[in-house]
Amino acid sequence: MNRKHLSLAAAFTAVALVAAAFAFPVVGQDGSPPMSTTEQALPERVAVIDVDSPERSLYRIAVPNLRGEASLGPQGAGVLRNDFRLISLFEVLDARSFVADLDAEGLGISPGSWGTVGAQGVVKGEVTVEGNQIVVQMRFYEVARGAAPALSRTYRGGRAELRQFMHDFANEVVALLTGRAGAFGTRITFARRRSVGRKDVMVATFDGDRVSRVSSGQGIAMLPAFGRGGVWYSILTEDGMFVTRTGISERPIIEGGGLNMGVSICGDRVFFSSTRDGNSEIYSANLEGGDIRRLTDHPGIDVSPTCGGPGGRVAFVSTRHGSPQIFSMTPTGGDVTRITYRGSHNQTPAWCTGHPDGPLLAFTGRSAGFDVFVVNTRTQQYTRLTQGQGTNKDPAFSPDCRMVAFYSSRGGIFISSPEGLNQNLVIPGHAETLRWSR
Repeated sequence: MNRKHLSLAAAFTAVALVAAAFAFPVVGQDGSPPMSTTEQALPERVAVIDVDSPERSLYRIAVPNLRGEASLGPQGAGVLRNDFRLISLFEVLDARSFVADLDAEGLGISPGSWGTVGAQGVVKGEVTVEGNQIVVQMRFYEVARGAAPALSRTYRGGRAELRQFMHDFANEVVALLTGRAGAFGTRITFARRRSVGRKDVMVATFDGDRVSRVSSGQGIAMLPAFGRGGVWYSILTEDGMFVTRTGISERPIIEGGGLNMGVSICGDRVFFSSTRDGNSEIYSANLEGGDIRRLTDHPGIDVSPTCGGPGGRVAFVSTRHGSPQIFSMTPTGGDVTRITYRGSHNQTPAWCTGHPDGPLLAFTGRSAGFDVFVVNTRTQQYTRLTQGQGTNKDPAFSPDCRMVAFYSSRGGIFISSPEGLNQNLVIPGHAETLRWSR
């Protein structure tokens, strides 16, 4: 197979093929009229939650600059403040409100001084330099419990590790307060359009730090996902599309006739869609690209497999009932079940199985324009995260289910709560097909 990257003319042809695979012609199973006319519309308003109610009140936390090394103290505190701000569980207090004598307190606290400004928790830290390493001492105090720290940690490493130390400590604070650790320091991968005939696969930490390209920078690389061995993605060539991953110089792992794309990796299996048999269907393979098994067999178009659902279920998008809707099946292709019953055009599913209210599925839905929605697959309760804010699409859940990332035409990748509250731009620039590391 000739695997040359696309020429400009060939790029238009190949991109048209991919677009056709996602165009979802609206027909029934046997050419019958579409069923979308009977679907209930997607919800029209973003959910509003009363943050003053006891079960939803934000935890008021104070994070003074870390003591010690002057160049690192403000940086470390800034990472912590941003983490707490993005997770939508905390109100980070303005440092200008602090009345405590920070020099006199050192790494301790005077609870009365912090209670005066309404702090429920206080994070203190100090960074010292020992040769080529830094030593970071961290403390977390619950003001109501007095002057003894509720959490103490010491980290040692290079200066470049400071951000990760802060993410680690913030995760432990969240675990102490809620019983579940946060997802700070995890990564997001996405595709970025550079020009006609070129897309790159990118990786960044969830808060937008260290955005880097992981594909070769040639041709059209797209549809990435985290998996064993690195980031997996598809490359469009003059002869079709194959699946590869980082670390192997873009050698094909899954290839064959037509388009092979949209991978999702769970355990030792790779799930992907392919037109190798003519129609777009869902397949799985082992991590070396062998033992290919066809999982769907239907006249409709089946694309976008996403593993990681409850019991290992795989979500996918299908036109088998007319308009594109989201379905799920077992990892071997059995027990196909429809998930979305609202809206006429739903796509790009993303699972969250660790939420206390039940399994959640985020997706892109078309309602006038494209917006982001979440459905509880147990209760069929829908929540609209965006509305009247431009185009919003391609959601991905954080591993702890507390945050949703998505691309918005407002300027890049945003993060919000699963209810659509506290929306913050974290990675500027174009992005598509987001995936969050587990």
